Amino acid sequence: MATDSATSKRVVTCYAVFDKFFPTAGLLDYTEGIYDDDPNTPYDVAKQRQIDYLLDEAGCTEGTRILDLGCGNGTLLEAIRKRGGMGIGITITPEQVEVCRRRGLDARLIDFKEMGEEWNGTFDAIVANGPIEHFVQLEDAVAGRADAIYREMFRTMHRLLDPDSPVRRVVNTTVHFARPPSEPFALTRSLFTHRPFSDLFHYVLLVRSFGGYYPVDGQLERCAAGLFDLVKEVDGTRDYYHTSEAWLRRMRRALVSPAALRIASRALPLLAREPGQFLTMVTCMLVTRSWNWQFRSDNPPAKLWRQTWAYRPA
Repeated sequence: MATDSATSKRVVTCYAVFDKFFPTAGLLDYTEGIYDDDPNTPYDVAKQRQIDYLLDEAGCTEGTRILDLGCGNGTLLEAIRKRGGMGIGITITPEQVEVCRRRGLDARLIDFKEMGEEWNGTFDAIVANGPIEHFVQLEDAVAGRADAIYREMFRTMHRLLDPDSPVRRVVNTTVHFARPPSEPFALTRSLFTHRPFSDLFHYVLLVRSFGGYYPVDGQLERCAAGLFDLVKEVDGTRDYYHTSEAWLRRMRRALVSPAALRIASRALPLLAREPGQFLTMVTCMLVTRSWNWQFRSDNPPAKLWRQTWAYRPA
């Protein structure tokens, strides 16, 4: 498992920052919700709808073998266990593995890109609730490697699924550019070269905070050709906006409560170790609200797609 690259380090730091804020604000994981057009729905209710949707799409019943790709702190793994399924989670974040294992869940410190042939044919379904945004990095997009990376991702998914399984599904939720930068290279320039609060301004903050470069509409389907058929696609953008607003409210409440001292004590070592990314993330989430910005308005700059893919036999 290679986590010493700049790419992996950026993503690991991203989730390390989350883990200093979110649990203290009452948020164990980073699962968005399904609000059914009612923003007054409590986040925990909406989150459970999302979990049920993902597992229904993955055909999760008694004995179903599911790979939770980017398992976070184990929310989906716990739900798989409750259904009687057999879930294995993978993540590149050591702290998340520890949290999952304390909950009695099967989580492994593995980079998906490095899953060897010993995993071939192991699973009935794969659920990727959010990690695909990290597969392509800005430097990959600048170099024109995005399609090749997504193509290899689908090849790996294809060989991990049991060709004799009656399920053979991949289910993902993935943020896509709706208004992509005219050229990825623009995001390599300093934040201060872009007009404040413009698309490029926000995108620079997002890329440097979270470590990833989004696909555009249709790109994943093109890269899956011959391996998977896209059988269902649902626009979850408004759901992600309502989720992001709920997260922001909880974090703000925590930061003006006695819990703020606990957050500070947890965050200081990470701030000392990774000051640049830490401060960029805090700015992005709490000051410019760039994460929420990307899903806001009737014509948002980014979209969340829930997608279900059916395995195509070789």
